[in-house]
Amino acid sequence: MKILRRWEPFRDFIEKFFEEDSFETFYPTKALATDVYETNENIVVEMQIPGYKKENVKVSYENGYLKVEGESQEEKEEKEKNYWRKEIKRGSFLRIIPLPKEVDSKKAKASFNDGILTIKLPKIDKEEFKGDEIKIE
Repeated sequence: MKILRRWEPFRDFIEKFFEEDSFETFYPTKALATDVYETNENIVVEMQIPGYKKENVKVSYENGYLKVEGESQEEKEEKEKNYWRKEIKRGSFLRIIPLPKEVDSKKAKASFNDGILTIKLPKIDKEEFKGDEIKIE
């Protein structure tokens, strides 16, 4: 026989939060939040990539797709810290974003400030472009 238990959403939330490896349920580290929008002149991509340095992030464009990849090295784990919980993860990511319009990747600009990568890609009429790396300022 199954015993009924009163539903208490806050208690359930707290219990789940402190379970082993449950933090990804609340903050999925593999999917980086990204906004893609259009202005009169540009397609703009803004991506949250906290914990990465601009030197370790590469942005490129090819055949209608924007490719953003990065790597963050984990420094050696210090045994003296006596961790109770270790959730800060290091590693790499790759995100490929289809763009809604043709852009001129040669005139694209990218900036990185406070964990937000912003890429501005000037729109053009349909033409053939191969692909270029976009330097982060």
